[in-house]
Amino acid sequence: MEVLRILGIGIVTAVLSLLIKQHRPELAIAIPVLGGAAIFFCTAPYLRGVVKMFENLAEQAGLQNQYLRLILKMIGVAYLCQFSAELCRDAGEISVAGKIELGGKLLILSLSMPIVYQLLGLVEAIINF
Repeated sequence: MEVLRILGIGIVTAVLSLLIKQHRPELAIAIPVLGGAAIFFCTAPYLRGVVKMFENLAEQAGLQNQYLRLILKMIGVAYLCQFSAELCRDAGEISVAGKIELGGKLLILSLSMPIVYQLLGLVEAIINF
């Protein structure tokens, strides 16, 4: 089962990070990065199926491809910012983590504006109908 592999990588990463932090704290941040990358590569094949499902849903709903791409970009930004912020927290840089999260939220907001604009146009059309 894939979940056992992910759990194993996570536990080994945490233990290695704790052990290395005692002797070489400057290298301790590299272990979670490598563990996170390993987990990502374990789960990457499943992302294709998720993207395919999103494409099917968008096609059934009549959404344009550009909106689907925007939604997938927003999801990607959210995951990457969360991962980066957690790495910063692990390194003790809590304020940097907060700034990464704020930057990610602002980027998601800017990416969502075309969708918001389209929705407002739809609401206006409904009201004027």
